[in-house]
Amino acid sequence: MVNYTNRVMTAIECCLKNEISWPNRLERTRIASVFAAGGFPGCIGLVDGTTIRLSQRPAEDGETYFDRKGDYSINAQIISDDRKHIKYFFTGMPGSCHDVTCLRQSSLWKRMHSQQQHLLFDRGQYLLGDSGYTSGERLVAAFRKAGGDKDKTDFNTCIAHHNFLNRRRDDWTEADGPIEVEVESEVQIPDPPTPPLDERAMIARGRRRRLEVQSECLAYMRNGNGH
Repeated sequence: MVNYTNRVMTAIECCLKNEISWPNRLERTRIASVFAAGGFPGCIGLVDGTTIRLSQRPAEDGETYFDRKGDYSINAQIISDDRKHIKYFFTGMPGSCHDVTCLRQSSLWKRMHSQQQHLLFDRGQYLLGDSGYTSGERLVAAFRKAGGDKDKTDFNTCIAHHNFLNRRRDDWTEADGPIEVEVESEVQIPDPPTPPLDERAMIARGRRRRLEVQSECLAYMRNGNGH
């Protein structure tokens, strides 16, 4: 059974580059124009996390795979475009890990904060995420505590509306069942550890960027457009 599983996984990996790839400059321009028409100019993708349920508790470090839904799982970070096509994914971290923690272990995060970021984003482009993430120059997240602030609430609602992973659970079919896999105790990370970032500077830039995007979104809504 293990040999058959490995063969299938190898075949899938060979096809991935043809089926799942980061949008090129032309595609990014098209995607950004679609999101601009919805109040988010510059957005080229939506990032969110989900969990992939395992059939049993992993033998090693099993407790780290126990997620908030009461299942044993692995976390998956998914980025989709305006057509709900998956453009990037990263998986393998235990299900108990927070989305922002998992994303920071991905190769995408490393490139987003390196001199290679211009290969992924053009000027003013960014990803949109929920409040489980931290805003930065290339990722705009929802407010964690909107409180009674109507502007923050409206902005968060717009983000939730666009995120395709917020569909009802009934909309999922093949993904509903548990995955029978053997999970190694040591999570495999493709790239070297991310160089230390100036967290304060990144958070400050992220907050400024979010305010800019929020202003654009609210202006769109107040001009008679809605979600």
